[in-house]
Amino acid sequence: MDVPMNNYAPIVLFVYNRPNHTERTVNALLDNYLASESDLFIFSDAAKSSESMENVKLVRDLIKNIKGFKSVTIIEREVNFGLIKSISEGVTDIINRYKKIIVLEDDLITHKQFLQYMNETLKLYENNSNVYEITGYSHINKTSKIVENQSYFLKITSTWGWATWANRWEIFSNGLEGIEDLNANRKLKYLFNYNNSYNYYKMLNDMKTGKAKSWGIVWYWNIFKKNGLTLYPVETLVDQIGFDGTGQNAKNYLVASSRIKSEAYEFVFPTVVEENSKCRNQIIKILRMRKLLLILKVIGHTLRINRK
Repeated sequence: MDVPMNNYAPIVLFVYNRPNHTERTVNALLDNYLASESDLFIFSDAAKSSESMENVKLVRDLIKNIKGFKSVTIIEREVNFGLIKSISEGVTDIINRYKKIIVLEDDLITHKQFLQYMNETLKLYENNSNVYEITGYSHINKTSKIVENQSYFLKITSTWGWATWANRWEIFSNGLEGIEDLNANRKLKYLFNYNNSYNYYKMLNDMKTGKAKSWGIVWYWNIFKKNGLTLYPVETLVDQIGFDGTGQNAKNYLVASSRIKSEAYEFVFPTVVEENSKCRNQIIKILRMRKLLLILKVIGHTLRINRK
């Protein structure tokens, strides 16, 4: 399926103080087939401490020399917004103008067809109100023989390379409204935790109490309330490279790295817009295994400290 020329979604990239990550993210984007036809908006947050100032400057020097996109617009924050405010306000600003958007952070490597995939599906599902998000990330792949060589829908979101439309993003402004329903309904909490494969409920409550800062859990909560769907590709088109202690929310999460394949894809999209039950069950198993591995990692770390 071809996307009409000059109708590609703008790319919005959020950067802060990681010049090496940012350079890799930008270079991978430039390698995308549709890069030269896409407008790039870069939101550069200001340093929140003197320790971050040098790296923020290095990032800003880097992004000022980016060429290869249809246009490059840089928005330099004069004060530190922090991740939640930076993303929520940045996305809202651009999506209100362009009605659709592709969002990346500075620690994501993309496949050459990432932009193609996002633009094709943004067009394909634009008028289907049950689809709230498109993501380029996938937990599983076609070698598992579960997804049968086509994309799949899940009732769970992803913040690793995603896209949406203005009339879907507007629900984000509802914030944490209604989370008390999870306290009163065990079945609802179980479903929100994706059959208890991951404690999203705790993340939501930590947001309420100020213990956590995650715009992503707010996005997921509001889509969950709408019984909304996210479209995933059959093979991941995004790798996360931020699990080196440099990211705000990526220090205690386990995921396989370097999963992007070099092959070219002929994308196949589902005609039935509903959650893929086989994929759901597979994701639940994967998330539970990651949770177990994380527990074992923490236990091992504690034992090493106690032996000292």
